[in-house]
Amino acid sequence: MRCFIIDTLMGIYATDDGGNFLNYINFLSDIQKSIEFYKSLNNDMLSEEYSDFMNELKNTGFDDFVFDNKKLKELTTQCLGFTASFEKYSLEFKNFRFNLRDQLNKIGFTKTRDEILLFFKKVEEQLIKDKVSQFGSKGDVEIVQIIETLDILKKSISLFSSRMREWYGLHFPELTDKFIEENILIAKLITILGKRDNFTYEKIDQEFSFKESRINLLQNLASSSMGADIEISIIKKYAHEILSLDDFRQELEDHLDMLMEQVAPNLFALVGGLIGAKLIAKAGSLKKLAFMPASRIQLLGAEKALYRFLKTGEKRPKHGLIFQWNQIRGSKPWNRGKISRVISGKIGISAKVDFFGGEFVADMLSKDINEKILEIEKKYPNPPLKKSEPKSKISSSKKQMYKKKRR
Repeated sequence: MRCFIIDTLMGIYATDDGGNFLNYINFLSDIQKSIEFYKSLNNDMLSEEYSDFMNELKNTGFDDFVFDNKKLKELTTQCLGFTASFEKYSLEFKNFRFNLRDQLNKIGFTKTRDEILLFFKKVEEQLIKDKVSQFGSKGDVEIVQIIETLDILKKSISLFSSRMREWYGLHFPELTDKFIEENILIAKLITILGKRDNFTYEKIDQEFSFKESRINLLQNLASSSMGADIEISIIKKYAHEILSLDDFRQELEDHLDMLMEQVAPNLFALVGGLIGAKLIAKAGSLKKLAFMPASRIQLLGAEKALYRFLKTGEKRPKHGLIFQWNQIRGSKPWNRGKISRVISGKIGISAKVDFFGGEFVADMLSKDINEKILEIEKKYPNPPLKKSEPKSKISSSKKQMYKKKRR
C-alpha cells in the first residue's frame, strides 16, 4: 500500500491516497523536538521517534512511501531500508501544505494563522543560528581569516619598519641606509643596544651571532657616525612593538600550519601551510578550490595580469600564487609555465582528496611532480629561440592616432 510522508516544522504526517490521516508526530507541544529533528536531518541522521513512526506504518501494511523532501527520502531508504520514492510536484503534498491549518483542525490542533507563523519563525531562527555556528566552525573558514590577518600584519610590520629606519637614521644613518637590509634585525639592534655608543665589539658579540668582520665594521661605523644625538628611549619602545608584532606573526603562522595539517593534510604536505592557505583564501573555501579546474588554480592570484592580457594583448601570465613555491621559483624561466601546469593539477587533486576526506596521497603526488620536473628540465635544457613577430595592426593604428594628436 502507498503512503505519503509530509514533513513540516509543526510535525510529520502520514496520509493515504484519499488524504486520510494514518499517523503523525506532533512538534507543537515542544518546539525543541522540531529543532532537533531538522538538526539531525542536516547531519544525515534520523531521530529515534521518526524511526519508530515509520516502523509502525510498515507494520500496519504500508510498503511504498512517497516523499517531497529528497533528503528525508534518501535517509529513510539508506537507514531503514524502506521502499521510497520522490515526487516533488505531487498534488497530495501541495494540497496538504496550502491547507495546513484545516488539516491540523482535523486531528484536533486548533491554531490561528498568526500562531502557526510565530511557531515557524521560532524554529527557523534557531535552525539558521545552528547553520551559522556550524559554518563558522569549519576549519577552512578560520584558515581564510588567519591568512588575511597575516597579510595585514606583514604590511603593517613593513610600514612601521620603514618609519623606524627613517627615525633611527637620524641617530645612526650608516646602519639603516645600506648596511643592514632586514627590518627585524634592525629592530633587535635598536631594542638591545639603543645608542650607537653601545655598538662595541663586546656588546655586539655577546648579543648577536655576527661574523668578526661584520662586528668590526659595525663598531667602526658607530664610532665615526655623523648622526645626531637624539632621545632613543621612545625609538626603542617603538622597535620593541615591531618585534612583538613579528612574534605574533610567527605564532599565527605556526597555528596556521597546525590548522592546515588538520583540515587539508595533502595540500599542506604538497605546497606548505602559507601557500595552501593563500590558495584556499583566494578560491573562497576548500570546497571551491576542490571543484576548481587546474587551469584556474594555476592563475589564482594573477587575475589582473590575465585581464590585462585579454584587454591589451600583453604577455600571457603563466602562474599566480603558486609561483611562491620554491620548485617553480627556483626553476628556469622558460620552464616555469610547464611546471606550473603540472603542479596546479596536483594541487587540484590534493584539494579534492582533502575535501572529500580521502587518504593521504601527497607523497605520491610529490613523487610525480619531481619526476615531471626532471623530465621537463631534461627535455628543455635551453631557452626557446625567440620568433620575430610582425607588427600588429593595433600598434600601427596607435601610431596613426599619435601622429594626428601631434598635428
